[in-house]
Amino acid sequence: MRKLIPLLIVAVGAALMAFKIVEDSEPGAIPLLLVLIGGAWYLIGRRRS
Repeated sequence: MRKLIPLLIVAVGAALMAFKIVEDSEPGAIPLLLVLIGGAWYLIGRRRS
């Protein structure tokens, strides 16, 4: 569970970023934050276990 939720957040962020890049030609702040927060959460969870 510690790894599944952060990976889902990263996946949603990556999908939103891809959609924003295709539609607006720029990634946007919220998808980028989702990817960064999900990645950091995953690494912290992996390091603790």
